[in-house]
Amino acid sequence: MKKFLLFIFLLVIVVVVVIFSIPSLRTIILHPQMRSLAMSIVKDKVSSSGTEYPANGNQPTSKSIVEPDIERIKADLVGRQIPGWSFDRITEFRQASVTSIARTDQRIDFRLDLRMLPFNARDEEYYDIQMFAIYLLGDDGWYPDRLEEIFIAFDVMISPGKWINVGSIAGCSLHPDTKNNLVWTSASWDYEIISGPGAGDIALPAAVNYQVKVNGKKPIKARLTFRPGTE
Repeated sequence: MKKFLLFIFLLVIVVVVVIFSIPSLRTIILHPQMRSLAMSIVKDKVSSSGTEYPANGNQPTSKSIVEPDIERIKADLVGRQIPGWSFDRITEFRQASVTSIARTDQRIDFRLDLRMLPFNARDEEYYDIQMFAIYLLGDDGWYPDRLEEIFIAFDVMISPGKWINVGSIAGCSLHPDTKNNLVWTSASWDYEIISGPGAGDIALPAAVNYQVKVNGKKPIKARLTFRPGTE
């Protein structure tokens, strides 16, 4: 035991001699201002590394905040609505992609292309949606703030010589495709509107429901697009 204590004592003496033999270390130790400056430099180095060391000595915590990816965005959409669509279940997403991103320090606008299939659909009734999902930065990271619809579109089969009903979407205007000659009317109108190649891109007047038929002799599949705003 005495030999061990003697060894420790000699080791301490050697360390002290070595430290005080180096002028820069001796200056830092003997001068309080130099000690303070040295501690400040060490602290700045630790802060610039991007990690924080908790006082309890646990593992360092990263300061970086991860942006939402498409899977996170899909999960955040469930339970929310846009005109013409309610995001009820994650299984409704058949295709989903982020087509563009606009960032600031406190906000991210994700532009999304979605292909949706209602969870209770009897047939493959796909709906195509373009929209913005807007996220804001909070104390716990990025959180969804609001949704802004660009359009929702779907296809309908129309047989010649037969009127079919097409429901409207509140707060949106209906734009028929420009490829097919169609005749439109409504119970709230006293006239007919023809859409197709000769009419260009038109927005139908607001109505609770529309009736449409083919202006021709063959059944066709027509794409209908609803955009926010009414004409």
